[in-house]
Formats: sequence, C-alpha cells, structure tokens
Amino acid sequence: MSLEDILESPRLMMKLSFPPVMLQLMEEACKPEPDFAVLGKIISMDPALSTTIINLVNSPFYGLSQEITDFKRAAVVLGTRELLNLAVTVTYQKHICTNLQNKDYKIYSDWMLTVWGAISAQLIASRICPDDADKVYLCCLLKDISLLFLRCAAPGELPDTIAKDSVARSCIGQAEEENDIWGMNHGGLSQLLLSKWKMEQLNCPSLQHHHAIDEIDSFELPTQTVILATKWAEMELGNDAAPFNVLQFEVQLQRILDMDEEDIEAFREVCRTKFQSMLNILGMSDKEEDTNFYSHSIKSLQSSYFLSLELLTAEGGVASIARIIGRHLKLSWDITDWELALKSPHTDKYKFYRGIEGEGVDIAPEAFSIENIPWQKRGFGEEILSRNVILGRVRYDSKSLSAKDRKGLHLYFRFIGQAYEHYCAKQHLMEDRAQILENLPLGVASLDAHGDLIDMNEAMSRLLGGASVSGTKNFRELFQMGLGAGMGSSWGDFLGDESRKSFSKIICVNLRTGGMPREACLYVSAYKQDRGGEQLISLIMEDIREMSESQIQALKQRDFLEGLVDSMRDVVLTVDKRGNISYASSRFSKIFLGRNIFEIATPCETYTGLWGPEMFEREKSIVEVLLKRTDTAGRPFEFVISKLTGPGEKSLIVARDLTAIRRLEDKLKRQAVFDGLTDLFNHTQFNTLIAREIKRSRRTGRPVGLLFFDLDGFKAVNDTEGHQVGDEVLKGVGDILRTELRSGMDFPCRYGGDEFGIIVTEVRAEALEKIGNRIRLQVEKKFSGKVTISGGLTLLKEGDTSASILNRADKATYEAKDLGGNILVWAK
Repeated sequence: MSLEDILESPRLMMKLSFPPVMLQLMEEACKPEPDFAVLGKIISMDPALSTTIINLVNSPFYGLSQEITDFKRAAVVLGTRELLNLAVTVTYQKHICTNLQNKDYKIYSDWMLTVWGAISAQLIASRICPDDADKVYLCCLLKDISLLFLRCAAPGELPDTIAKDSVARSCIGQAEEENDIWGMNHGGLSQLLLSKWKMEQLNCPSLQHHHAIDEIDSFELPTQTVILATKWAEMELGNDAAPFNVLQFEVQLQRILDMDEEDIEAFREVCRTKFQSMLNILGMSDKEEDTNFYSHSIKSLQSSYFLSLELLTAEGGVASIARIIGRHLKLSWDITDWELALKSPHTDKYKFYRGIEGEGVDIAPEAFSIENIPWQKRGFGEEILSRNVILGRVRYDSKSLSAKDRKGLHLYFRFIGQAYEHYCAKQHLMEDRAQILENLPLGVASLDAHGDLIDMNEAMSRLLGGASVSGTKNFRELFQMGLGAGMGSSWGDFLGDESRKSFSKIICVNLRTGGMPREACLYVSAYKQDRGGEQLISLIMEDIREMSESQIQALKQRDFLEGLVDSMRDVVLTVDKRGNISYASSRFSKIFLGRNIFEIATPCETYTGLWGPEMFEREKSIVEVLLKRTDTAGRPFEFVISKLTGPGEKSLIVARDLTAIRRLEDKLKRQAVFDGLTDLFNHTQFNTLIAREIKRSRRTGRPVGLLFFDLDGFKAVNDTEGHQVGDEVLKGVGDILRTELRSGMDFPCRYGGDEFGIIVTEVRAEALEKIGNRIRLQVEKKFSGKVTISGGLTLLKEGDTSASILNRADKATYEAKDLGGNILVWAK
C-alpha cells in the first residue's frame, strides 16, 4: 500500500487520529492568548487528566515551595500557557501509548526522546527566542508524529534504515530514503498529517528541518532551537551514541547558548529534573538511567574522555592498550586485580590479559574465540562496545566499589570502546604498515615536494650505503653519493612539473651492499600524493637481481643515449608510417606522446610539397611548420625528417623551435619601420609614405596634406629636468597623435629629434587646419603649456615632389616659431 493510499484511508487515519480533548487543547494552544476558562472546561472533561496535571505541577518538575491544589491557583503561579502545554503533553502521551503499545513495539524509548526534546526545546528557546518558547515546545512534541503513525498503521512503509523498536531516533541516510519513498522527509509528513487531523493551525516550519544540524546556522532561531533539542535528546538518551560525539555536542551547545561550564551543567540539571518528573508522573520512569548520558555530569564525561584519548596514541600493539587500561583502573578506581579480553584488530579472536597486583600485566600467548576466553574471575564485568559492536570484555572485583564508582567505571568503558575502535582503525593499522615496510625487500622512502628525504626504511638505507648517514637530505644527492650514478634530467622534470604525478626508471649502478661491489640495475619509481593539503612523494627502489650482463649493458647504452637526447634543445620524435608519435624526448613526452604529427602540425604557407604519410617515403625532408603544443595558435618549428632503417617503418623527426628566430625577425622588421621611442613611423618610412601618397593622389585626384611641426620648450625640459623626462614628452606626443588621427588614412611620423610630420590623406584645407589645431591644443593641455608646438600646414600642389612639399611645410614651421610659437601657419 502506498503512502497516498494510507493517507486516503479513513480506517488507517483513525488509528492515530486525536480524540476531541486533544483537538480542543491544540486549538486553544494555537491562539495568541489561550482562555483559562476554556482550558478549565476542557480539562474537567477528563478527571484523570486533571489529576495528572496537578501532580506534575507539584512535582520537582517546577520545584514549587507550596502545594497547588486547584487549576486556578496553578494558572496564577505557572500561567495558562504552561498549564496548556502540560495538558497537551499528558493527553498526547496517553493517546499514543494506548494506540501504539503492543508486543512488537514498546513506546518507551521514543517517548523519552520526545519528552526530552520538548522540554529542552522550551528551555533553549527561553534563552535565545523566549517569545517562541511555547510554540517550539509543541512543535518538538509532535515532530515525529508521522513515524509513530506509520509504526502503528503501516509499519511496512517505514524506510529500512529506521529501527522498528525506536522510530524517533534518526539514522544515517534516513532523510534521503524518506524522500525517495515519500517525496518528503518525515518532518514534512508530520506537518501534512497534522493538517489532515484538523490541526493545521499549528504551523511549524521547523518540523521539516529538525535533523539539519549541519545547516543549523542557515535557519531562524525557533528552527535552530528544535534542531538543537532533537540532537540533544539523541545524545543524552543514546545508549548506542558515540560518547566522543556526545561530549562534542555538549561543548557545541555550551558555545551556542553562551554559557560557562557551571551554567551549562545547571541547565542540564533543570532539563534532567523536568524530564524525570514528567516520566515519573506518567508512570514511565527511566529504567536505564545509568546507561544514558544525562545521568553523568559534563565533568565526568570530560574525565573519561581525556583518559580514553591515551589509547589513540598508544604504540606497541594491543598489549599497550591493556597496560593503559590497567594503569587507569589502578589510579582512578584502585583496581589491581582484573581480566581483560580485547578483540584482535585483524580477526574475530580475542587477546587475553590479566592484571596481577605487584606483577604488572600477564599476556596470554594465544588468541581465543569469544566462547573460549579463559576467565578465572566470576565477578562484576563490563562490555567494551562501540556502535553496539562488542570489542572486548573486562572483569574485576567490585566489592569495594561504591555505586557512584561503578557508574563512573561504566562510563569510562563506553569511552574506551570508541577509543579502541579508533585505535584499531588508525593507529594499529599504521603500526602494521610500518612493520610491513620495514620487512619488505624494497627500499621505501618518503620525500617532500622538493625531493628532500623525510623518512626511509632499512632496505633503502642499505641500498644507499654510507650516504644514508651523511646528513644530506636531498635524495638525488644521496643517490649520487651512495650509488655513484645520477637519476637523470627526468627526475628534475618530475619534481618541477606539477602535472607529472609519477616517475619510473631503471638505473644501472655499482651496488655496494653485502661485500664486494657488483653491477646491478635498480628500478626506481616515485608517486606524488596530496596528504592534508601538502604534496609528498613516495619512492620505491628495487634491486632487479635476475638481469643478465647483456641486459645490463643494453640498459647502460640506453641511459647514455637518453641522456644525450634529453640534453638537446631540439624536440626528438619517432613516428610510425601514419604519423603517430611513439617516442618523444622526456621533456616533451607528456605533450606529444600518442598524438598524430599531422593533427598537431601544419606546414607554413610557403611550403608547396607533400604533407601526409607519403612524405615519410623520402630519405630526408625539411619542412617549416606551425606546431601545436598545449596552445591552439601553434609555434613555428623546423622539422628535419629522416627515414629510419629496421622494422616498423618508422621515421625520426628532429624539431627545432623557430620562435626566437621569428621574434628577432619581427623585431628587426619593426625597427626598420617604426621609431623605437614613440612607436610612430620613423624618418625613413616618412619618406617612403609621402612618396607613395603623392603618387596615389596623382592617380586618384584625392587631396593630400602635410602637417610638419616641432616642439616649443622641449630643449628647456631636457636641460632642466633631464633627458628621461624629455623622452616621456616625446612618447606623450606620440600617444596624442595616435589618438587624434585616423587609422589607415593619416600617417604620423617622427622626423627626427623633436620634429614630427603627419601625412593626412583625403583632406581639404579646413579639415587639415582643424586636425592640426586639435593636436596643438591637446599637446598644450597635456604638458600644461610647458611644451607646445609650432607647425606648418600645406596641401599637395601641381608639380610638387616629396622634397618640395616638405620644404614648404618646414619654412612655415619657422614662421610659426618667429611668431612666438604655439601656432600653426599655412605655407605660402
């Protein structure tokens, strides 16, 4: 039956639907100001309810100094709203117990979680959102009503992750499974059920998020209160809760509520008293009080926690754990005669230890199955558990222990259970790994990101010989010192290239381990690993003993040739007959290996020969190409392609990078055209351009103008402020000309010194004068009048040459100077 069918079934919905008294109480509770007269009338309908409420009022729940005998007095002392909350709680508890209690399910565990959650929610709200305290109480009381309803009406619809004997306790993955099955979590389902039961006026947004402890800061204060109360109930009443987590939550709660240790302990005491009073009055006293964490003070939790922490750093195997526990028993409880069985981290067998006064710890030589542990004591015992899994047992004489000590000892072993689980998962595993590494016939070392030695095993120390005690940390130097051979340039490439995660190489050396030196080959492999944000290198070195002399000589020759190729600046490649790259110099192997040469290289525009696999049929070819490495634009390379003899029909390509040569060529070309200081056309180019534009004007009939000027005040700037300032003035004039002139139609040139010529095409006299004056004003403005221009203007005339038009403009410039400068004069 689907959830939709259940919600539409009147028979099933009636299984947990609320009686009229509960509905009337809830209706009153949702009012801004409940009416005492109405409340009294509702409660008087149920004599048992009224008796229970009066008993609660007079219990330690409120700690009143005088006994209250009637509701009117109770309302005066506690307030109508508080009486209403009590009435709702008692009615709710009676109703769900009547409808849910059966042989397969005891409501007791879930009710305890519900009561602690509601009481603690009200207490927390009284500190951080007091105006919402009563509503928060009711929301927390009803947050799991959907799970209780399904447990009663359709237990098969509950997710598999939920424990059927305690449905209100959250489980890992529960929310995801609920959303998969129902399309909502159980908080949302609770809100839906309340609406169907005519209690929609109790609008509790917090219901949908009451387990969202990781996102608590993103919610409003009432929702934060419900989340904290829900988590607190699971921690304090968690028989199977991890004790480390319980203490961590208590500290978190203390921080959120801004309390010191005494305040938070007093806060817990109030919650504990109210909780126990509620249970007692309702006839549901906590039979497992000593197993729940709320019965222990925070100081007791901290004491057990700090003792158990010693297990996390224990060294020396499981026997060291037994010694630590024995020492704790003696110092904290004066127990010297004990027996301890601890589950092996590797098997289901148990290691057995016995504490003997004055003699220390006796260790059994063998491990035992749980049925065959050789117990001698028949006294009091404790199980060592973590997450309901038995990890050990301890027995001791409890006659001299008080009830308080036994309670403290039980708490201590709960912390020991979680600490021993952590030890088995981490510390013991690390000890095992370290032992394995020491016994391996391989040299193993740990290096930092720079290749400096952090640690190594005995086998590595033997392979490196005396170098291992030299004090040198750099592994390349240790290798050279101890083995008389280098690791090659590829080791440096491995360290320097963040993208290279592994290194492997066979290196032939003279090995000095165990007697006379002998020729041997070592297989060296290294791997980069990120550990906690820090990059480390794991290196393994193995002596390959079974290699023949001829193989060793071949490897030596290979190492020599590889070193020769790696030392070349050029890229060395081998390709098959289709152009697939099968070998690349080590510095370039990651870029090129496995790619096709015809996909990553294209011949330059001037090349007219064959380009494809057929070119490998020639004995030798030289081609200039654009080669794509990691960028898309490509870089210029010269390929020298030679056909190789032997099997496989392979060709050798030696690729020379022409980038630097092309840059130099471009630089020389630019220097031939542009002025190096102002980036304007230079003197030579001025003459070329004016001759070209005169010819074009003669051909097209379109006018050409010339503005020629020099700088007023420039010499004074040079003389008083220095040539560097003068250079900046010239650059500034160049910037103005590029900004003010038309690109591709006007050609600004530095003629020489502080003289500039501008060739202006397709221009009339008025426009040329406007352009000139615009430039003049910009120069005056930029240099605040310290530097200005004096210039001559002229248009191309019939019969003009380059020399005549320039001469005419130059004379006009002198006229402008004679007139005082900062003026443009038309040539006559």
